[in-house]
Amino acid sequence: MQRSSTTMSRSGHRTTTAFEQYVSGRRALLDGTAFFLESVAHAGAVLQIAEPADVIFAPSSTAQPEDPRMVGYLGGFRRPGDVIAVDGRLAVELQDYVAAPLLSIGGPTVVRQRSAEGIAAFLSDADTARECGIFVDQLLDRHVLLDVRALFAGADGARDALVRVHVTAAGEYRDGVDGLLLGHVGDERADIEASAAVGAGPGRAFARIVDPAMLAADLDDRPWIGRYAALLELLRRWDDVPRRPTVSGFGGHLVRALDEGAAYPSVLSADAPFLLAVDMGEYLLADPVSGRRFPLDPDTARAAECLIATADESAATALLATELGVRVGDAAQIVRDVQDGFAAAGLDLVRRGRDAA
Repeated sequence: MQRSSTTMSRSGHRTTTAFEQYVSGRRALLDGTAFFLESVAHAGAVLQIAEPADVIFAPSSTAQPEDPRMVGYLGGFRRPGDVIAVDGRLAVELQDYVAAPLLSIGGPTVVRQRSAEGIAAFLSDADTARECGIFVDQLLDRHVLLDVRALFAGADGARDALVRVHVTAAGEYRDGVDGLLLGHVGDERADIEASAAVGAGPGRAFARIVDPAMLAADLDDRPWIGRYAALLELLRRWDDVPRRPTVSGFGGHLVRALDEGAAYPSVLSADAPFLLAVDMGEYLLADPVSGRRFPLDPDTARAAECLIATADESAATALLATELGVRVGDAAQIVRDVQDGFAAAGLDLVRRGRDAA
């Protein structure tokens, strides 16, 4: 019996979601691990340790139609330029991060760091975005998925240790193609999960190509890196995003005092709202958690930025009064109105700012 179109649609969505989980290292399925097999030989062993909610990507000749956990693929996914066709519907190209600024994006593309040079290039691009507000255009394309985004977005690897498992042709279980060794084919699932939990940390996804301790130190020097990764994800999912987006905290702020000294802490949380200038005198506040966007006039945008940066209404009022050159009482009313308005919409700017500070 052929599957109904509804069933096929649901199956296709789950396949796409599971593949994004495997690539990004960030949980997308409600439950379950995304396995990716390089070799036909290990399909049986993986099936033995797989749980009902898992998804297993395997070379097409190993896919077993009677087992709904198996998803076949054709092609390779190791070298730049490789194209993989998943389940007969999803075709994805693999490219090297070092070449990202030169890429012409023609369809779904995974950009993978692949080497110490690739990781260094990513961090350098992040620094440029933070300091100058200049982004790599290709990373803002909705067809581009950044490999191991979860590492940079601050996912809790200890709490959610077994999100993905890459099974090499040699029978190794790893956290991604270049990641931490979790075990070998034949090991029990509990042992793999234990290795993943013990090895949790910001460097585990690149353990085969860089020293995890050195990468952790590099990320510690950039406590805002998770916010940068969240911004890339927000912008790439935004169909009409400005080609050269102007984002508060990346290259400067709307409120000038926030660029003068260290009186106020930088917003670090990936969940704190983003303030974008979209046109002359027009602004948007984008919530990365809900995906909602709020159009703002300049004074409201300044008040919102003050609330997020200070996480305190009194401090936000004083900062706004200085910025606008008005009395504290007048600024207080603006701040109160903005805070109450967003709170009524389910977005507490003070709490979000405090969580981020």
